[in-house]
Amino acid sequence: MIEGKLNRRYARAVFELAAGREEAIGAEVDGFLGVYEDPDLRRVLGNPAFEQDRRRDIVVELAARLGLSDLTTNFLSLLVTRDRLDGLPSIARHFHRLLDDLRGRVNARVIVSRPLGEGQRESLVAVVGEMSGKTAILTEEVDPAIIGGLIVEVGGTVYDGSVRTQLQSLRQSIERTY
Repeated sequence: MIEGKLNRRYARAVFELAAGREEAIGAEVDGFLGVYEDPDLRRVLGNPAFEQDRRRDIVVELAARLGLSDLTTNFLSLLVTRDRLDGLPSIARHFHRLLDDLRGRVNARVIVSRPLGEGQRESLVAVVGEMSGKTAILTEEVDPAIIGGLIVEVGGTVYDGSVRTQLQSLRQSIERTY
Protein backbone atom coordinates (compact mmCIF):
# COMPACT_ATOMS: atom_id res chain seq x y z
CA MET A 1 0.00 0.00 0.00
CA ILE A 2 1.27 3.47 -0.80
CA GLU A 3 2.58 5.26 2.30
CA GLY A 4 0.52 8.40 1.67
CA LYS A 5 -2.66 6.39 1.38
CA LEU A 6 -1.97 4.69 4.69
CA ASN A 7 -1.32 8.05 6.37
CA ARG A 8 -4.63 9.34 5.01
CA ARG A 9 -6.38 6.31 6.55
CA TYR A 10 -4.83 6.98 9.95
CA ALA A 11 -5.78 10.65 9.69
CA ARG A 12 -9.36 9.82 8.74
CA ALA A 13 -9.65 7.27 11.56
CA VAL A 14 -8.51 9.67 14.29
CA PHE A 15 -10.58 12.46 12.71
CA GLU A 16 -13.74 10.34 12.91
CA LEU A 17 -12.97 9.35 16.50
CA ALA A 18 -12.48 13.02 17.38
CA ALA A 19 -16.03 13.91 16.30
CA GLY A 20 -17.00 17.20 17.91
CA ARG A 21 -13.52 17.99 19.18
CA GLU A 22 -11.51 17.94 15.97
CA GLU A 23 -9.89 21.35 16.59
CA ALA A 24 -8.65 20.29 20.03
CA ILE A 25 -7.29 16.95 18.81
CA GLY A 26 -5.59 18.67 15.88
CA ALA A 27 -3.94 21.11 18.29
CA GLU A 28 -2.79 18.23 20.50
CA VAL A 29 -1.23 16.40 17.55
CA ASP A 30 0.49 19.63 16.52
CA GLY A 31 1.78 20.05 20.08
CA PHE A 32 3.26 16.57 20.06
CA LEU A 33 4.75 17.20 16.62
CA GLY A 34 6.54 20.23 18.03
CA VAL A 35 8.25 17.99 20.59
CA TYR A 36 8.77 15.16 18.10
CA GLU A 37 10.84 17.45 15.84
CA ASP A 38 13.74 17.06 18.27
CA PRO A 39 16.30 14.92 16.37
CA ASP A 40 17.36 12.98 19.48
CA LEU A 41 13.77 12.04 20.30
CA ARG A 42 13.14 10.97 16.70
CA ARG A 43 16.21 8.76 16.79
CA VAL A 44 15.06 7.04 19.98
CA LEU A 45 11.42 6.61 18.96
CA GLY A 46 12.34 5.41 15.47
CA ASN A 47 15.09 3.05 16.52
CA PRO A 48 14.05 -0.61 16.52
CA ALA A 49 17.00 -1.38 18.83
CA PHE A 50 14.90 0.07 21.65
CA GLU A 51 12.10 -2.20 22.76
CA GLN A 52 8.73 -1.23 21.40
CA ASP A 53 7.20 -1.18 24.89
CA ARG A 54 9.88 1.27 26.03
CA ARG A 55 9.28 3.55 23.03
CA ARG A 56 5.54 3.44 23.70
CA ASP A 57 6.14 4.30 27.38
CA ILE A 58 8.19 7.33 26.31
CA VAL A 59 5.36 8.53 24.06
CA VAL A 60 2.78 8.01 26.83
CA GLU A 61 4.97 9.92 29.29
CA LEU A 62 5.44 12.79 26.82
CA ALA A 63 1.71 12.85 26.15
CA ALA A 64 0.98 13.05 29.88
CA ARG A 65 3.45 15.93 30.33
CA LEU A 66 1.85 17.75 27.40
CA GLY A 67 -1.62 17.15 28.87
CA LEU A 68 -2.89 15.29 25.80
CA SER A 69 -6.27 13.58 25.79
CA ASP A 70 -6.67 9.82 25.99
CA LEU A 71 -7.65 9.73 22.32
CA THR A 72 -4.44 11.44 21.19
CA THR A 73 -2.29 9.39 23.60
CA ASN A 74 -3.82 6.12 22.40
CA PHE A 75 -3.43 7.17 18.79
CA LEU A 76 0.25 8.01 19.27
CA SER A 77 0.75 4.69 21.10
CA LEU A 78 -0.83 2.87 18.18
CA LEU A 79 1.54 4.60 15.76
CA VAL A 80 4.50 3.44 17.85
CA THR A 81 3.13 -0.12 18.03
CA ARG A 82 2.70 -0.22 14.25
CA ASP A 83 6.06 1.51 13.59
CA ARG A 84 4.28 4.41 11.90
CA LEU A 85 5.29 7.32 14.11
CA ASP A 86 7.58 8.64 11.37
CA GLY A 87 4.42 9.23 9.31
CA LEU A 88 2.96 11.60 11.91
CA PRO A 89 3.80 14.83 10.03
CA SER A 90 1.94 13.53 6.97
CA ILE A 91 -0.95 12.23 9.09
CA ALA A 92 -1.24 15.66 10.73
CA ARG A 93 -1.36 17.40 7.33
CA HIS A 94 -4.14 15.06 6.17
CA PHE A 95 -6.00 15.58 9.47
CA HIS A 96 -5.88 19.36 9.00
CA ARG A 97 -7.15 19.05 5.42
CA LEU A 98 -10.14 17.06 6.72
CA LEU A 99 -10.69 19.69 9.39
CA ASP A 100 -10.52 22.49 6.82
CA ASP A 101 -13.06 20.67 4.64
CA LEU A 102 -15.36 20.26 7.63
CA ARG A 103 -15.08 23.95 8.53
CA GLY A 104 -15.42 25.13 4.92
CA ARG A 105 -11.87 26.47 4.66
CA VAL A 106 -9.25 26.20 1.94
CA ASN A 107 -5.55 26.94 2.28
CA ALA A 108 -4.02 29.02 -0.48
CA ARG A 109 -0.36 29.86 -0.91
CA VAL A 110 0.52 32.99 -2.82
CA ILE A 111 4.00 33.86 -4.03
CA VAL A 112 4.58 37.52 -4.85
CA SER A 113 7.60 39.62 -5.79
CA ARG A 114 6.93 42.06 -2.95
CA PRO A 115 4.52 42.00 0.02
CA LEU A 116 0.84 42.48 -0.74
CA GLY A 117 -0.96 45.56 0.52
CA GLU A 118 -3.94 44.99 2.80
CA GLY A 119 -6.42 45.79 0.00
CA GLN A 120 -4.67 43.40 -2.40
CA ARG A 121 -4.66 40.69 0.24
CA GLU A 122 -8.38 41.10 0.92
CA SER A 123 -9.16 41.04 -2.82
CA LEU A 124 -7.12 37.87 -3.30
CA VAL A 125 -8.81 36.19 -0.34
CA ALA A 126 -12.20 37.09 -1.85
CA VAL A 127 -11.26 35.77 -5.32
CA VAL A 128 -9.86 32.49 -3.98
CA GLY A 129 -12.90 32.11 -1.73
CA GLU A 130 -15.23 32.67 -4.68
CA MET A 131 -13.31 30.18 -6.86
CA SER A 132 -13.30 27.47 -4.21
CA GLY A 133 -16.64 28.16 -2.56
CA LYS A 134 -14.85 28.14 0.80
CA THR A 135 -13.26 30.61 3.18
CA ALA A 136 -9.69 31.17 2.00
CA ILE A 137 -6.77 31.11 4.41
CA LEU A 138 -3.91 32.84 2.64
CA THR A 139 -0.20 32.21 3.23
CA GLU A 140 2.03 34.77 1.58
CA GLU A 141 5.62 34.19 0.43
CA VAL A 142 7.85 36.85 -1.09
CA ASP A 143 10.16 35.78 -3.95
CA PRO A 144 11.69 38.67 -5.94
CA ALA A 145 12.76 36.16 -8.64
CA ILE A 146 9.21 36.06 -10.06
CA ILE A 147 9.76 39.73 -11.07
CA GLY A 148 6.09 40.69 -10.80
CA GLY A 149 2.59 39.26 -10.80
CA LEU A 150 1.82 36.33 -8.54
CA ILE A 151 1.60 32.57 -8.26
CA VAL A 152 -1.33 31.09 -6.35
CA GLU A 153 -1.59 27.46 -5.24
CA VAL A 154 -5.00 26.26 -4.09
CA GLY A 155 -5.71 22.61 -3.34
CA GLY A 156 -2.88 21.33 -5.51
CA THR A 157 -3.72 23.56 -8.48
CA VAL A 158 -1.19 26.25 -9.39
CA TYR A 159 -2.24 29.47 -11.10
CA ASP A 160 0.93 31.13 -12.40
CA GLY A 161 0.53 34.77 -13.38
CA SER A 162 4.13 35.74 -12.75
CA VAL A 163 6.08 37.96 -15.10
CA ARG A 164 8.93 35.43 -15.03
CA THR A 165 6.68 32.70 -16.47
CA GLN A 166 5.23 35.05 -19.07
CA LEU A 167 8.74 36.01 -20.19
CA GLN A 168 9.75 32.33 -20.37
CA SER A 169 6.69 31.57 -22.51
CA LEU A 170 7.48 34.49 -24.79
CA ARG A 171 11.09 33.30 -25.13
CA GLN A 172 9.98 29.76 -26.01
CA SER A 173 7.54 31.12 -28.58
CA ILE A 174 10.26 33.22 -30.21
CA GLU A 175 12.69 30.28 -30.22
CA ARG A 176 10.11 28.05 -31.93
CA THR A 177 9.48 30.69 -34.58
CA TYR A 178 13.17 31.05 -35.47
